[in-house]
Amino acid sequence: MDVALKMAQRYLFIGSDVPFVYGSPQPLDVELGKKILGQLVNPSESVDSTEPDTPVSSEKPQKKSNITKKDNPKVKAEGEKAKTAINHTPETPKDATDAKDSTATANPVEPAATKPLHPVLALIKSTLKSKSLHRTNECLFALAFCARTFATPEDRHAVYEMVPEVIRTSHDMLTFVSYYIVLATQSGHAGFGHGMRTAITHWYEKFSPIELAEMLVRSTCTAGWTHKDVIAKVHPKLKCTEKQSLIDAAMKRTSQLQLKKAPEKKGKRKNKKANNAPAANQEKAVVAVNATKSYKRYQTLLQFKSVTNAMKALELVKLHGGKGRLELLPRHLRRFPKVWEALYPFLSYRELLQAALPLQDFRLLKEGEPNAKLYVEMLTKRLDLLEAEHIHPCEIQVIAQLYKQGKRYMTTTKEAVHALYLTDKCPPVKEVQESLEAALEHSLNHHPKTGVRYYIALDLRCVYDRKKIFRNEVITCLQASVLLAFSIFKREKNVTVVAFTDEVDKLVPVNFEPTMTLEQATKQCVGLMLPTTKVSLAAPIKQAEAQKVKVDVFITITDSLIRVNPNRRPPTAELQDYRRKMKLNLSRYVAISLSRHRPSLEFQPNKDAGGLLEMVGYSAYSAKIIEAKAFLQNVSYYGVYEDECGTFNTYYRKFDKQTICGKNKIN
Repeated sequence: MDVALKMAQRYLFIGSDVPFVYGSPQPLDVELGKKILGQLVNPSESVDSTEPDTPVSSEKPQKKSNITKKDNPKVKAEGEKAKTAINHTPETPKDATDAKDSTATANPVEPAATKPLHPVLALIKSTLKSKSLHRTNECLFALAFCARTFATPEDRHAVYEMVPEVIRTSHDMLTFVSYYIVLATQSGHAGFGHGMRTAITHWYEKFSPIELAEMLVRSTCTAGWTHKDVIAKVHPKLKCTEKQSLIDAAMKRTSQLQLKKAPEKKGKRKNKKANNAPAANQEKAVVAVNATKSYKRYQTLLQFKSVTNAMKALELVKLHGGKGRLELLPRHLRRFPKVWEALYPFLSYRELLQAALPLQDFRLLKEGEPNAKLYVEMLTKRLDLLEAEHIHPCEIQVIAQLYKQGKRYMTTTKEAVHALYLTDKCPPVKEVQESLEAALEHSLNHHPKTGVRYYIALDLRCVYDRKKIFRNEVITCLQASVLLAFSIFKREKNVTVVAFTDEVDKLVPVNFEPTMTLEQATKQCVGLMLPTTKVSLAAPIKQAEAQKVKVDVFITITDSLIRVNPNRRPPTAELQDYRRKMKLNLSRYVAISLSRHRPSLEFQPNKDAGGLLEMVGYSAYSAKIIEAKAFLQNVSYYGVYEDECGTFNTYYRKFDKQTICGKNKIN
């Protein structure tokens, strides 16, 4: 059970049954999820499927199935006895009161004990509620799998009760519904039952009218599902009249909403005289609903979504503001510079950064034009939003390199298709490029700290300045290695950065300084580059142990782990020895392969990985895995029930508290 829960927990946090994760989010592996979760949800099915079925004659079951309770006198007599026992009342009221008092004094009523959650449900609930970086799609699939596969109605009811609590966003709800329907179709029982309809109704009820109006307009199609599809299957009846009016409005067309028509329900025509009074009341209710704040917000957002030309879009921005309106505007309006100039003050900093690429495609960033000057001004003046939104330097680096090289996408295939439909591109504006580089330097100095001690080993070969990373043709291995190491060095206090040499056991220090810029740090690494290097995954652990350096996270960055480690042996034994000698039971090891896209380390099945993680590629997602310490906190299973493994659970809580707060160091 513990091994199966450990695999399930790894699946929920990194989407794999082995400690291997891609640098960019990968699609859900449904078959792997069924394999891992099936042995936990219904372990008896796998056992029963291997055992031979007992032979049963074909005649006796048919005779028993044809006998009803009315035909069988014994069954009828037992039913009458049970009925009389339930409906029996004492002859005199005095006897009844005496019996009630005697039973109350003899057997006091105890409150019913709540049944604990199934271990898989407890794991899913804690994962979805945790602040660490987890795989949301895998968690939603596990929730849908439990709802479809649990054997007892009590467990299924617990899943439906948990749905409104753990599912937060509209995208997550539609994703959960899509997984539920896929599993239901495969089992041959497609459709929503009473429990599912009630759960979705309660999910809609937990939002305020304003939040519901925003969600119904902003939500897009997810996995082939929209809110209109879900409402048509569930038919939710909300207690709040204002919310119910928004649900009804979502089923109408935009033209009907603008005319403020009442929601028309299909059905048989009845006598007009009988429906005169209800129709009048309905019209009054519609007028009252149209006057509410949520319904006005709903209509305003629909106007942004259905605006036809730039002049009307500018009028709406001037009247209602442009905060959060960029995603609602039709894409053909993004070719007008006046629309961008009106929206710049209302955009988030991430939207400002991402706007550089479409503005370059539409030839809206030209030297000396007002739009380019205003864009540079907004990037420079609103750097405080960069700190508030916690944008990682990797995101800015990719956008800056794409703009510098005049590209839109990181991969060759997408860029080739995109270039077919473009005319001559504008050369990059110097001021825009400098503002993006300034934002990158600012993110290095103001990224949130974690308070963890790092030991980073870099493989600095001469070919690194030309070799590209996996699924990214604009960033080289040298740029990725330096930025990942230097960003950690700039924000943390205890960071040791070393480089491999042409000797296996020799590592030289990389002398980064806190006052350095990214360009200076890159020059420092270029000076240490060698034609050939000999990389050993265990060398950083041995050197830290020899120098008695306390390390929480070891990070080794190279282009291909299989090239430097052809025997595929992970440094599990060396890490265990380091933990024991340095008395650091929570030290972890992350091996990053920048260019190879397949697993390079072999781990023994059904055994703990010993705190190791292999990562492929380079992006802000891979950096967030290290920062959020999802691997450090959650890949190793520390128990669900306190009574069964209380020591592990206490140990896990201590580690989780220290790392999430980022104030204390791990000892």
